[in-house]
Amino acid sequence: MKTFKLLSITVIITLMIASCSKKYLDEISPADGTISDGIIFDSKIGVDNALTGIYGLFQSYIPTSGRQNMYGLKTIQLNFDMRGNDLIADPANWWLYEYNWSDNAYGRIATSARNEQIWRLFYKAINNANPIIEKTPGIPESDAVKNALTGEAKAIRAYSYLNLVRIYAFSHSTDPNAPGVPIQTALSDPNSDGLTRASVDEVYQLIIADLEFAVANMTSDRTDKYRINKNVAQMILAEAYQDLAMTDNTLWAKAISNAQAARTGFPLMDSTNYVAGFNNATNGEWMWALQFNASQSLSFASFFGYMEPYPDKARYNCIYVNKDFVNLFSASDARNIFPDAIDQDASAPWKLYRTNKFRDNASQSGDFVMTRSAESYLIEAEGLAQTNKLEDAKDALFVLQKKRDRNAVRSNAANKDALIDQILIERRKELYGEMGVEYFDLKRYK
Repeated sequence: MKTFKLLSITVIITLMIASCSKKYLDEISPADGTISDGIIFDSKIGVDNALTGIYGLFQSYIPTSGRQNMYGLKTIQLNFDMRGNDLIADPANWWLYEYNWSDNAYGRIATSARNEQIWRLFYKAINNANPIIEKTPGIPESDAVKNALTGEAKAIRAYSYLNLVRIYAFSHSTDPNAPGVPIQTALSDPNSDGLTRASVDEVYQLIIADLEFAVANMTSDRTDKYRINKNVAQMILAEAYQDLAMTDNTLWAKAISNAQAARTGFPLMDSTNYVAGFNNATNGEWMWALQFNASQSLSFASFFGYMEPYPDKARYNCIYVNKDFVNLFSASDARNIFPDAIDQDASAPWKLYRTNKFRDNASQSGDFVMTRSAESYLIEAEGLAQTNKLEDAKDALFVLQKKRDRNAVRSNAANKDALIDQILIERRKELYGEMGVEYFDLKRYK
């Protein structure tokens, strides 16, 4: 990484103006998310702009060899949803290779464009967070301000490593000493040799340390929902402890407490908001979102371009829903929004249902949901069940179920395993299309 240099007063003023923009990515600085000589670390404005650049990567980064369905973090998440059982890809359109687990440019071979997308996006975020973590303590601000900014950068780094270790290593419960991913915590040196893989457990210990620092030093305040705040850091920490608790059952207590704390101020949405298209960050349940304005539309390449059920915009409309998954929803469940596919074909029995969960806005610039408070109830329920507090687990699960289904019935599962099965199904029903939930749950439970 090159040495950081001071900017001229003219550029400083430009950064100040950009930082006041109402929509966070109206003017990304740095434009490509790369921190270099042009980014200063002698003021809060410089740090804020460097952080904004990282969120810009999450929004729409694509590698040099990337395909159209490889724009930004949301397509990485959809990649793992397509590798589960609940969504089906049109065999003549995008996501076919992911759905079929093909060993090609879209799949699992080391040199694939998909792997380039995942690896470069998260390590680019990590290598841009590292100088923020190192340089921010030197800016002329109070300790509280500096620690909060450092905490945000550490939360970004932890989130990136959590994704990498989940994708490229065995689960912690399978083998905590197995090779994980390389750990880079200092400024990168282009002349250094490549780093070796740290163990899975070593990667998780860094993730936990970064997130514990973030939670201890951040607040719920932020300029907009695109930025990670204390609540979001607590949710990511709950997810990390959820992974580790599969090895050490005592850690479910930390997963539960962080999940409970994370949802403060983010009430579950009602049925009206649930069917509104999942495209607006103003939804009170959304804790973290990647936001767009009309000038930033990804059009066909947007997540919505694949998930939209109807061809009334610039869309591929190439994702269908497994009928067995649809049958899990009761008629009174607000989430039962699976219209018949308009291109149903007797020769293609998988072309039965679409989903109305994700619909773009009129300007094709819908926001991307990243984290919702609904997940916190599911983590809490799972943790309580795993620690044999079955009645408490049923209560936590029912809080979410009765919000989604006016006729919901509290679980009558007779034992721990049956209740956990119900919770994992509820996770699929609530979170499909958002985070690759089934894929990573299957990996946690082997």
